[in-house]
Amino acid sequence: MSYQYAISECDNYLRIEVTGTRAETNVAQESLSMWETVAKHCQSKHLNLILAIFHLEGTRSLTDTFNIVAGVQEWIWPELVIAYVDTNPANIKTNIIVEKSAMIHGINFRTFLTEDDGAAWLKAMHSTARH
Repeated sequence: MSYQYAISECDNYLRIEVTGTRAETNVAQESLSMWETVAKHCQSKHLNLILAIFHLEGTRSLTDTFNIVAGVQEWIWPELVIAYVDTNPANIKTNIIVEKSAMIHGINFRTFLTEDDGAAWLKAMHSTARH
């Protein structure tokens, strides 16, 4: 696997930190495998909020982006909220497309530039019970 990730519980959300590379790997397959594990963990712990921090080298194609968003449909539930932080500045434009695509598919998903911003949004979502 080209992705390594660590899952931890923080207050009212699940935190996943992902490292590795998108080079020479099936990006959609790697992502879907990871997201399935995360979804199962959330459901077993009754957590609806996820802070996902990505430290991945390389970029993903638009095809991979759409395949990932479409592929996670079977693992999402209405209360799920995902704050997505990508530390690779090369992905800023693609992440805007990811956010819009996720929202079109009914996923409450927002992209952020920093972990603090993502965590603050999750805290606001939790405090307003909008998840």
